[in-house]
Amino acid sequence: MFLKVFLKSLVFISTFIFSNSEDFRVIGWYNGDQAGISNIPWEKYTHIVTGFPVQFPNGSIACNHNDTMTHTIVELAHENNRVVQWRNSVDVIQAVFNNSAGEYRENFLNSLLGAMDDCNIDGIEFDFEWHYHFLDTIGIVLPKYADMYTDFLADVKSHIPNRIVSADIGMWGNGLPDGYPLGILPWINATKFNAGAFDFVNSMSYHHPKNLSIDKWFVDAVIMDKVWKFNLSKVNLGLPYFSVNSSFFKINSESTWANYSHYCPNMPEEQNICNGITFVGKALNYAIGYSAVELGFGGVFPWTLNYDSFENNNTLITYLYNGIVRHKTPDLNLNTNFI
Repeated sequence: MFLKVFLKSLVFISTFIFSNSEDFRVIGWYNGDQAGISNIPWEKYTHIVTGFPVQFPNGSIACNHNDTMTHTIVELAHENNRVVQWRNSVDVIQAVFNNSAGEYRENFLNSLLGAMDDCNIDGIEFDFEWHYHFLDTIGIVLPKYADMYTDFLADVKSHIPNRIVSADIGMWGNGLPDGYPLGILPWINATKFNAGAFDFVNSMSYHHPKNLSIDKWFVDAVIMDKVWKFNLSKVNLGLPYFSVNSSFFKINSESTWANYSHYCPNMPEEQNICNGITFVGKALNYAIGYSAVELGFGGVFPWTLNYDSFENNNTLITYLYNGIVRHKTPDLNLNTNFI
């Protein structure tokens, strides 16, 4: 079955250029607790996104010295030569689209570097999922708004030129029944993004196939590369470590792999369904990791790190990482059944 997936994928792979970058990114959000920090596999993730600055009503931010969890993660990340990004706290709609909020925006921008220095933070990630107008709720972000948002991200980058600025984006194929958010038109200006307005984006490619098909991730690659004209080396291909119950462009509930793994200890590598819930299983994680490198993506974005299971021999990031490494080092013995 696994070989059939790869034979089918060759039709798509031939249209892309292999990325030989040594700086392949593995982005892990961490929104767990203090105890779970010990589970972070530092050898597999390159970027950890966690914590927030203190946000003031006037737009200014400051280091949160009481956020012991983020401070612990920063210390451990830097010991392991990894980077940590804050999650954004500023009201993006007010900072970007409110013409009377110039002072709010400037206060945020002018306080950003000092707050990062104070907390020893390496960057910031914007998970802005719109809801500015009705059209963008159904995935249609008008180009003028995407342009304004991109200009804002570029402005952030100009104030912290030696730090990382990134954003999460919705995907065309990520509507119902796959879940929210939906992106029919790109959320950012591709020309400015490719020219270096900010560092990279994470595609929220949160698909949940019941079989080993990677077709939906290939569709996302085609849309980003051929339709939206993104430089894929600046994109991290997403995949979910959760399942969703959604309706009317809204997530009603999320079942995480961490909470379901115990129902299926030592889950077979080619299985995607556990206790009646569909997840992106082990073999599919491997296939996505391998294909992300093959297709020229700059990284992967498993969401989230703490939704993974670190018990019951069911850790998914191991398979995603092995797919990446196998492509880069084909002679390496990774000791998995399907390699």
